[in-house]
Amino acid sequence: MANNKTSLRLFFALPAEGARELLIPVHERLQEFGREIKTVSPENFHITLKFLGETGAEISRGLLDDFKRIDPGIPPQAFILRGLGTFPDERRARVIWCGLDMDTDGILRLQKIVEELCKNYGFKKEDRPFKPHLTLARVRDRMKMPPSLAEYVRANTRTPYGESSFNRIVLFRSELRREGPLYTALTEIKFK
Repeated sequence: MANNKTSLRLFFALPAEGARELLIPVHERLQEFGREIKTVSPENFHITLKFLGETGAEISRGLLDDFKRIDPGIPPQAFILRGLGTFPDERRARVIWCGLDMDTDGILRLQKIVEELCKNYGFKKEDRPFKPHLTLARVRDRMKMPPSLAEYVRANTRTPYGESSFNRIVLFRSELRREGPLYTALTEIKFK
């Protein structure tokens, strides 16, 4: 969308700070497969509502200003971390995730507000249905998920890991680095 000198890599997300502590055993287990997968740092756990990618400076400023004016009209959103899974499927796994049991009405309303805001700036609407999940790890390029990891995921498809809640939406800047992405909160709206 813009060149790298004048653009920011942006996304809207719900930070999942409460999930960090609850998923430590899973994170430690996944790290045992370090060669085949790249784990997500627990401080980066979140639900992505909309990934914008490289965004020009002028559009970024407009998004920031308009985003600050949004009143999502939802209280903190409670969830239960439950079950592991893969996208797109186990055989071709690229992403390992933890599911969320929650009332999705508020989150879906919020996602729609974000989609409308982004549409005003020329961003295409997401075609895939929204499926709230926390990405825990990614299978490295040209690698396959090890059979023992696939077995671990299958054994934990309904395992409950604990309860927490989302209490804010954030517009993040993402900087890709060798050791993992650096997410910087540009602005946020707290739920009331």
